[in-house]
Amino acid sequence: MSYCVNCGVKLAKSEKKCPLCNTPVINPNKKDVVFEPAYPCIVEKYKLINYKFVLKLILMILVVISIIFFLCDFVLTKSLTWSVYAVAIMLYLSCHLSIMAVKNLYISQSIGFIGTELFVFVIAYLNNGMHWFKYLVLPFLSILWLYIMLCIFFFKKNKKGMLRKFSLCFLFSSIAVIGVECGIDLYRYEAINLSWSLYAALPIVVIGLLVFAISFNRKLIEEIKQRIFI
Repeated sequence: MSYCVNCGVKLAKSEKKCPLCNTPVINPNKKDVVFEPAYPCIVEKYKLINYKFVLKLILMILVVISIIFFLCDFVLTKSLTWSVYAVAIMLYLSCHLSIMAVKNLYISQSIGFIGTELFVFVIAYLNNGMHWFKYLVLPFLSILWLYIMLCIFFFKKNKKGMLRKFSLCFLFSSIAVIGVECGIDLYRYEAINLSWSLYAALPIVVIGLLVFAISFNRKLIEEIKQRIFI
């Protein structure tokens, strides 16, 4: 005995359609029944975008644009003036675009750092600003790069102890703040006179040590997770 899949009416064995709703009767036990597939047999395949080829194409376009800038500048002014800034921008963009092709985070971040340093160096060199580049920009970017490298190292090491890693990175940020003020003092006064960075670093250190201590108390962590619905 079978029933209609649409309205549930009891069907006789000889019936091919439901007498109430005209729904075709499908009996899976009959071998001669041909079922229509619910989806087409042909499956369309979508090709993935070749990002490396796109990246190479963009880099080639940037190189061609840089050459055009050089030629236009030389033809118009008989020297290289504004084109150097334009090419520096092209180099900066190339460094950051090349990050897309690098899977290693250490290498990709280093490439971005080098590109930024070269871009600022060109501006400083052409405008007699090597003093502020040496004592202000270079230390600041170096501290930022080192801080990012340390954060990547701690968070990639293992998946456990995320709260402890966060506290360590928080503590490193206090050292970075002090390093920034040292660079500013050397640029302005040619001597280190720490003041505001100590006030900024002190609460950061206190919070970082507090979070580091809490990371060892599993019961407290579980209670916090329950209270904030994590």
